[in-house]
Amino acid sequence: MKKIILLAAIGLFSTHAMAMESYSSKSLSCSTVHEKVAKEGSIVLKYPSSKVAGMNMYYRTVSNSTACLGQGGMANASVPTSDDPKCKIKTCSFATGKGPNKNH
Repeated sequence: MKKIILLAAIGLFSTHAMAMESYSSKSLSCSTVHEKVAKEGSIVLKYPSSKVAGMNMYYRTVSNSTACLGQGGMANASVPTSDDPKCKIKTCSFATGKGPNKNH
């Protein structure tokens, strides 16, 4: 029964995350990114890849580890914003805890 409840919670959470609006990180200041994350709990940031021209990359930025339920642990990452090329954010990662590949 616990597995069913956990799977249902993860399913609802995943559906919510897919329906989230994404924000272009380059159109926001770093402080605005942090304000939106604090207010909404998590947001999706879209930014241009530094490796592949014309390709967009996405991070789901979170305010705390509770937002990572079923999606690994919190990890550090950075995104380019209008005022900071390496605005520090928190994201969820199943990897080593060192965050996703930061060389996009």
